[in-house]
Order: sequence, then C-alpha cells, then structure tokens
Amino acid sequence: MKNRAEQIKYYKDILKDGEILLLKSSDTFFKVHYDNSPLNVLTNFQGSAGEGIIDKDGNIKIFVDSRYHILVEKQVFDDIETVKIPFGESFFDCLKKMYKKGTILYLEDEIPLKTYFNYDKYFDLRTYHLKKSYLKNKDFNKNSAPYKIKSSMEKIYFIKKVEKLKKVYKNISKIVIFDLDIISYLTNLRSFQMRYSSNFKSILFLDLKNNKHTLFCDEINPKTKIEGLDYLKIDDFSNFIKSINEEIYVNYDDITLKNYLLIKNPKQLKNNVLPLNASIKTKTNIIEIQRCFEKTDIALFNFKKRLKTNLSEYDLANIFKEEIISQGAKDLSFKTILAINSNSASIHYSTPSKDVLLKDESLVLIDCGAYFESGFATDITRTMYFGKTPKPIHKKIYTNVLKAFLLCYMTKENDAKKLDKIARDNLKQFEKEGFYFAHGLGHGIGTSVHQNPPLLSMNSKDIIKPYQTHSIEPGLYGKDIITGLEFGVRIENCVFCDIDYQKHTLSNFPFEEVLIDYSLLDNKEKEIVKIWQGKFDE
Repeated sequence: MKNRAEQIKYYKDILKDGEILLLKSSDTFFKVHYDNSPLNVLTNFQGSAGEGIIDKDGNIKIFVDSRYHILVEKQVFDDIETVKIPFGESFFDCLKKMYKKGTILYLEDEIPLKTYFNYDKYFDLRTYHLKKSYLKNKDFNKNSAPYKIKSSMEKIYFIKKVEKLKKVYKNISKIVIFDLDIISYLTNLRSFQMRYSSNFKSILFLDLKNNKHTLFCDEINPKTKIEGLDYLKIDDFSNFIKSINEEIYVNYDDITLKNYLLIKNPKQLKNNVLPLNASIKTKTNIIEIQRCFEKTDIALFNFKKRLKTNLSEYDLANIFKEEIISQGAKDLSFKTILAINSNSASIHYSTPSKDVLLKDESLVLIDCGAYFESGFATDITRTMYFGKTPKPIHKKIYTNVLKAFLLCYMTKENDAKKLDKIARDNLKQFEKEGFYFAHGLGHGIGTSVHQNPPLLSMNSKDIIKPYQTHSIEPGLYGKDIITGLEFGVRIENCVFCDIDYQKHTLSNFPFEEVLIDYSLLDNKEKEIVKIWQGKFDE
C-alpha cells in the first residue's frame, strides 16, 4: 500500500484544478496490461483490460467494459469509483459524456497517435513526465532473445514478404512498423520476453526503394540473422529516425505521439495491407496451428480427468497450467479463466480464488490457451459439469449457446457483423429470463491471442477471408429469474474457412454431453454434435 499512497501523492502534486490524468495501464510495445502498472497499483483491478483517471483531489475512477462489470466490483479498493461502460461504447465515449471540457494529462510515449487526435477534438491536452520507478514492467524479461522458428513451419521468408509489399506500395519508399504481430509475421522471429506473448520488443524500418531494412530490438542472437535485415538496439531508434529527411509512412493506430514527433516528414499509411497479410495463414501455418490445438485438447482432457471435490479455482487453474506445460507449451497465451458456479457469470473472471472450492453438481467454466515453439496462440473455452444431474436451466442455457455456436459454424457466411447477428438473434430471447450475451462473437488469433483482423462483433466491418484463423465464442451470463441460479456458459472454438468458405475447427475437444438437451437441436445440429463428440477419440 505504500507504493499506492506514494503514487497518489505524486499525481496530486502534479495536477491542477480541473485537470485529470490518464493512468498508465498497459505496456507501450506489447499493448497488454501488466500487474504493476499505475492503474493496477492504484485500483487493484487485475483484469486484462481497463482504463483509469485521477484528479487533483486524488479521486480515482476506473472504466471497464461489459466483460468486467462483475469482476471489477470484487477487486477494486473501496475508495475507487467504478464506471461500467455500456456494451457497444468505449472509454472515450464515457469521457466525452462526463467531461464536457477540461484538461487531460497524458504520457507522450504512451498515448497512441490516433487516440491523441481523438482527444484533441474535445479536450485541452498537456503532457507530463512520470517517475521512472513507476514505469518498470516486471512482466518483461529483455534477456529472452528472439529466435527463428523452424523453416518447416513457414516457407515464405522475409525477403519474399517484403517483395510482396513493394508491389502494393510502388510509390512508397520508407515505412516504420510498431505492430509486434506484423514484425513477428515478417521476420518469423519469436520470443517470450513478455508474459502471455510470443512477440518481442522491437521496431522495424523498411526501406523498400533501397532494399535496406533495419530491426531495432533489445537482444538478438547471431544465429537468428535474417537475410536482408540489419540490426540495431532500440535505444538507437531515436537518432536513426531523426536523421532521415524523406517521407516516412506509419500506421496511426500503432505509433505513439512521442515516436511520431521524432519523424521529420511523417505520412499516414492509409492502405495498410500488413494486418490482413499477417492474418491469412499459409497451409503450413494451418498444419502447425492444428498441432498446437491438438496439444491443447490433450491438456484440457487430462485437466478434466483431474477434477475432484474440494479443489479450489486456483488449484484447478494451476492444474491446467501443469498439463499444458507437459505438452510442451512455452507459456500460457493469457491468464486462465477458471470459474465455478456463480463466478462463471463474470465474463472475464481472471483471478481464480483459493477459497471457492469444487463441489459435486457444480458448473465449471474454463477459458484457456497456450503458446508452443511456433509462437501461435491457442484459445478454447469449455463449460463443464462436475456431476451427473445438472439443473434444467443449466441444460437449457448450455444447449442454446451450443446451438448459437453451431449456427455460426455451419454457415458459409463470411461477413463478421452478420455472423455476430446470427448468434445474437438466437440468444436475445433469454434476456427476459435474466441471461445476456454481452460481448462480441469472436476475434482473430495468431501470434497474439487477439490478433485482428477479423473482429466478429455487432459493429464489425470485416469480411472474413479464407485461412484467417478466428474464434467463435457465443455465451450467456446472468441469474435465472425463476430459480435464482447465477452462472454463465461460454463455448469457444477457433476455426478457419477454406476457399469455399466451409469452416474447419482447430480444436476437437468434445462438448459437455451431460449438459446437452438434444430435444432443443434440429436433425442437422444433432448430426454435427454426434460427429464432433467422436472426433477427439479418432
């Protein structure tokens, strides 16, 4: 608590009346929340997404989306004001409503350029410098040098990928890339420097005209030398980029204000094809990703066999980690969500309790995944039942979530927004019974567990391409208005579609047979389930 009190005093000292300060919540490069960020220290919130502000009087507000509306109440300190962002809105939407005018303080080396431009339309902005002691990310290990994945896993090498880019950007010479997923895709390098990530801290400079490309990173192994690529330290980037007078193209979504200001002649890379290129996996990639999911299936199968009474949520999360590591995983792809009974109603329940114990006739939701040597993430959610006689409401909700998944899986629809609507229309009827589908249908997956495109949501503009890997994860969460039972059900599988838009699953882990009410499924759905339930044994 001493560090918390010191930080609050420090922030109060630098703020003036009418000013609010954006609290640092995620790592600059990896864009993931870490445990000792100012937001985490000041609020005690341990979810993987959230934003915060503090004012001159030391009043702190935390803003969380619908996935964390329940979790945030259980975690934050009593003196924190919680703002639950309505489904479909953003942190920025809430700020505009709450503060019609005023001054916002920010870190120029943390705030994305696009965010800065949005804020600048509504607020007075002022930069400040945070004490270095508050910036240290303990989850980061810079001594974990990037390594090259085996050539058998990827046949398109760096030079070939750059040549592809040159055909698109015929009139563009210099590009700077800050998106770590893109850098991993172009270089075939991986690392486990950061918890829950296979990317590595880096910046990539491409000179398409002169074929002179430079990778800036903290640590490099001589064995990972890549043809056509020079290496410099990240600390050298500032002087390097300031020395160039020509136009340099950047993606405004990825660059921070500080790095943007380093560039003498910056231009926006409007037609950014790199995320799309990285999202479309080669057939070799697909084979490797399938292997990773097979190992995840085995770990989950072994985990399920170890379920027994009086194990805590915390114990069970560790059991899954033991099982996935035994299958050769390098790291988890995210903090395991392990929730028993009422805790499963919290969509992103990311802090399994030592006090909540597994008892007979209990619902268990596990959302889990890992990274293996190739650096591709796996992600699967299963809702299990520890017992023989689930309540009718358990079966009803589970089967209809399964039905929503099957409807999305069986269709050849490739419009992400329409896919989301298929699931949402099927699940909306349960709102009158107290259960809600309060998150998007799915996300892309690759070297990050949330690598986009595509994004499957009610506001998505994405059209899903063949060999893009993505999740389909409908769910219902709430409290039954008749029985008072509070719980959540989510079923998640990652898939890809072929050139005919036929979907193929990456995971073959079975659905929970005891929770399926077959009378609620039509003949086609029953057939798919029957086939699916036998896949894992093949």
